[in-house]
Amino acid sequence: MRDDLFLLLGYLLTSARGLAEEPKSYGPFRLLDAAGRLLEIMEEHGMGDDFTKRALEQIDEERFGPSHKGKGLELADQLSREFAEYLKAKGSAT
Repeated sequence: MRDDLFLLLGYLLTSARGLAEEPKSYGPFRLLDAAGRLLEIMEEHGMGDDFTKRALEQIDEERFGPSHKGKGLELADQLSREFAEYLKAKGSAT
């Protein structure tokens, strides 16, 4: 897992630098891509669940599917809401 996390760290650091010269619209995509990479690591190391699997599927559709202008922001909004609900449900389950 350490190697996977270091690769993610490298991606985040180089993305932070790259965004300075990239169009504004790249930011949301890069962050969704990073979230997808993190979800992949979680899945590969047995830390996934139904939420992480669904989120990864949706992010992969955005990352690797046909490009739709503005869909990344909508997806980020949707996944943020779903994540908040997921956290609430997990908190009430403990």
